Amino acid sequence: MAGPLGWFRRHTLVLTLGGVVAIVASLNATTLHLLNLRFAGWVQELRGRRTSPDRVVIVAIDDFSLQQADNADLSDDPLLRSLSQWPWPRRVHGTVLERLIESGADAVGFDLLFEAPSSYGPDDDQVFADALQRQQQRVVLGTQVLSTRGPVAGMSFLDLAPSLSRLSPPLHRGLLNGEPDSDGVIRRLPGNAVPFFRRQLGTSVPDGLANALLKRVDSDANLSSSGTTLLDPYGPPRTIKTISIWDLLEPTAFESVKASGLLKEAIVLVGPTAAVFQDLHPAVFAGAEGMPGVELHATELANRLDGRSLRSISAPPGWNWVLAAVVIAVGLGAARWDRPLPRMGYLLGAAGLLTAVSAALIVWAGLQLPVVGLAAGIALTGFLSSGEATVHLQWQRRRLRRTLGRYLSPAVAAEIADQPEEADGLLGGRLVDVVVLMSDIRGFTAFTQTMTDQGRVKELVERLNRYFGEVVDAVHAEEGTVDKFIGDAVLAVFGAPLPREAPINARAAIRAALSLQERLARLNKEWTAEGQPAWEQVVVLSYGWVVSGNIGCSNRMDYTVIGDAVNTASRLEAVAKQCKASIVMSEAVAQMLPSELCTQDLGTFQIRGQGLQRVFALRSDTDQNER
Repeated sequence: MAGPLGWFRRHTLVLTLGGVVAIVASLNATTLHLLNLRFAGWVQELRGRRTSPDRVVIVAIDDFSLQQADNADLSDDPLLRSLSQWPWPRRVHGTVLERLIESGADAVGFDLLFEAPSSYGPDDDQVFADALQRQQQRVVLGTQVLSTRGPVAGMSFLDLAPSLSRLSPPLHRGLLNGEPDSDGVIRRLPGNAVPFFRRQLGTSVPDGLANALLKRVDSDANLSSSGTTLLDPYGPPRTIKTISIWDLLEPTAFESVKASGLLKEAIVLVGPTAAVFQDLHPAVFAGAEGMPGVELHATELANRLDGRSLRSISAPPGWNWVLAAVVIAVGLGAARWDRPLPRMGYLLGAAGLLTAVSAALIVWAGLQLPVVGLAAGIALTGFLSSGEATVHLQWQRRRLRRTLGRYLSPAVAAEIADQPEEADGLLGGRLVDVVVLMSDIRGFTAFTQTMTDQGRVKELVERLNRYFGEVVDAVHAEEGTVDKFIGDAVLAVFGAPLPREAPINARAAIRAALSLQERLARLNKEWTAEGQPAWEQVVVLSYGWVVSGNIGCSNRMDYTVIGDAVNTASRLEAVAKQCKASIVMSEAVAQMLPSELCTQDLGTFQIRGQGLQRVFALRSDTDQNER
């Protein structure tokens, strides 16, 4: 059981995060769906404008037309003089219809309601009805379902006025309603709302305006309705080809429009775009201005002609468990990296790639997948997993620094602790060339016997520890490693566990040896002032290969060095005592010292196990002894 329990403990964060994601996604499915829709809208806006079909044209009842109409009371044209107030006489719309057909339009749809008799009287209705009958196969009039809320909530269908609905053959109608999402934004094709209203009100509800127009021109366009199909807009308001209705009402402007061929074989939608009509809706590309309802219908019409809309794939049942499984899988996959940055890069890269692929599908394939929750879950896993790795790495560094600080200099310990993943390689068994420093106190055995006989053992230990403290500080100051304490002797190495060039190690070792002389001199000054005997020390330096690493057994293990250089240092200690020199070194060390340090050749000595070797001492030490 230790194995599975250990695995669960190591991955507690990822497993917990997976559970949280499953719960949050289950409770916020609607929010996630809206986020996917908003992401799709953001991608569409980032893509920018695209060209709409030339065949789709909007005739806008815009601010310009209303301004011109306000000044038309001085015109000689009776039609223009009748535009002084809204609603305009219906014969105006009849004239617009006739002129559109005269200009070559294939079909005309009115994004306007004619649910009540004209306020200008029955004659006005009759003029409009006559125009509609003449173009009956080419015109579609708007109808609307009115929804009310509150205690008397319900739906009512605003159909054509009796004077229009009784015409024979009957006029063609198109539903103007669009169905906004829960955030109020219209994203779906307006015609997709028809099945819902037919279920509520019956078959009297007509097709959507775009579909009804396409049926008038015998188009092969796709007229299917699906609640998962979204508008694929062409850009902000007025991106689809738009002309002002004034250009059809003012005679000179109309002749220019007709001559331009702009309306030839066009499918035209007539509707309001001025803000005063309050027919501006939240939509993709709408911004603060709002998208005119007539342009939403024109977008649906253009999408169906292009055979291109945005298909939205909703999250299937159980999607929250899919999200949780992905979060756990990528979290476990990232756990192979101990450092936080690779984890963060891997997971944020995966989330970014997923987002980019989804955006590409929206732009080029017209397909929107529910990836926002997935990408967000992966990114969140990246942040939390890298945070966990950071905490673990810092804990690992502190533990390693505390462990290494027992025998390494603070600088070396910090350097190894900053790369804990390489610590095993540095502290494992390796063959390296080092400079070994060994210090020893002369006559320490007799001194110990004297202190013991006098019952001053505690003072002996305190004095020895103080000396060892100075040795450790001197070695660490030169980034050496204190290997071990052997009685009154100290063994240190330069070049392990962090390797350096041999001359650098040799100079560091000699500086440490000189520092030891100065430190012992200060200690002796204090001790003699207290009436205690001074100590003499021997410092030996050797260069050669050693095996360095953590050596021992599972119950007790220490970092240490063994090998040729250690043996040489041990043998040179006897030579140093024989020659009464304070700092003695092998020939290899002497050859690497800087020129300002003078050495003296002490001669050739038989070193047990290594044959004859030349031994050197610092000249200053030898000269001082001779004097």
